[in-house]
Formats: sequence, structure tokens, C-alpha cells
Amino acid sequence: MNEMNEQQATQWRKRRTMGKGKYVMYFGILTWGIAVTAIITGMEWLTQHTFQMSWLYIRLIVFASIGFFISVLRWEARERKFKSYLTKKGASE
Repeated sequence: MNEMNEQQATQWRKRRTMGKGKYVMYFGILTWGIAVTAIITGMEWLTQHTFQMSWLYIRLIVFASIGFFISVLRWEARERKFKSYLTKKGASE
């Protein structure tokens, strides 16, 4: 497991103030879900020259769900790293 450095800890301190719920909503559901949906839909349009609205809705649901789980796992991993960083920093001071 990679350890968190001072720069990463500072960035995480700022980001974690938004709370887990907002983090998951913003970085998982909105950012990840919409971005992947747009990429896949764009590839469909470029390769097949078609656009199916029903597939857009399905993609949004699927990729937003995947983004939800990814962002929850990322939150938990960063929290563990941050707590480990604080423990090591506190022990060395």
C-alpha cells in the first residue's frame, strides 16, 4: 500500500471536508457516471452513426452505479491512508 505524503494529505484534508456523501455524489455518480456514459455514447455515434435514447438511460444507470462503488472504495482507501499518515506523523513528532 502506498503511503500518503504531505501534499496528498493536505489535498485530502481539503477534499474530505465535503463529506463522504457529497464526495460520492460528485466524483462517483456525476463525474464518473456522466463521463463514461458520454464517452461510450460518443463512440456509438462515431462508429455506428446511431443514437438510442434508451441505451443512454441504461448507460447512465449502470455507469453511475459503478461510479458510486468506485468512489466509496476510494474514499475508504484514502481515509485509511490519511489515518495511517496522521499516526506516523504524530509518532515521529
